[in-house]
Amino acid sequence: MSINPLIHNTNITKALLEQKIKNGSVVVDATMGNGNDTLFLCQQVLPKGKVYAFDVQEVAVKNTLKLLKEHQFDSDLGSNIHCIKDSHENFDQYIFQPVDLFMYNLGYLPGSDQSIITSPESTIKSLEMALSLLKVGGMISIIIYYAHPGGNLEKQALEYFLEVLSKKRFKIFKGSMPYNDHCPPIIYMIEKLRQKNTKQYKGGF
Repeated sequence: MSINPLIHNTNITKALLEQKIKNGSVVVDATMGNGNDTLFLCQQVLPKGKVYAFDVQEVAVKNTLKLLKEHQFDSDLGSNIHCIKDSHENFDQYIFQPVDLFMYNLGYLPGSDQSIITSPESTIKSLEMALSLLKVGGMISIIIYYAHPGGNLEKQALEYFLEVLSKKRFKIFKGSMPYNDHCPPIIYMIEKLRQKNTKQYKGGF
């Protein structure tokens, strides 16, 4: 007999994020994929909140819309739910309000073309915008899958980016399950503690 394990990357992440968001929160799924994170966010923040979801692949948008309709979120599409076929590096073209939470799954779309992957350049640009849009007390969650070709380059770029963030303004957590996988996905959580002091600001985050 097998069970659905409680100790899993997505379960751990969602258990933490449930403490941060509520009905009325503004949230972003930066990598729509098959729509599971988008659905989770809708279940947490609607009907009063807003959900923005991004992906560059048409199949990801279609899968997500299908999943949301199956869970009776039809009436919220276009008003409180925005599924956007575009890169997460273009947040600033669609989001014009402070955000409570961003979710990222970095890698490739499961069950799809594994040559289409998130890239270091677009990921870092997206995170820079996410940090600017994030409310004080807000959070960014990242799960990175890096066993595929190009994945380790993105992991290195991400870890350098996090290493140089202001530790006075952000609390950062990193975790994985190395005893269960030779190349385990890594969870990163970023919590914003304060806004930048513009009088002392000299660049960077």
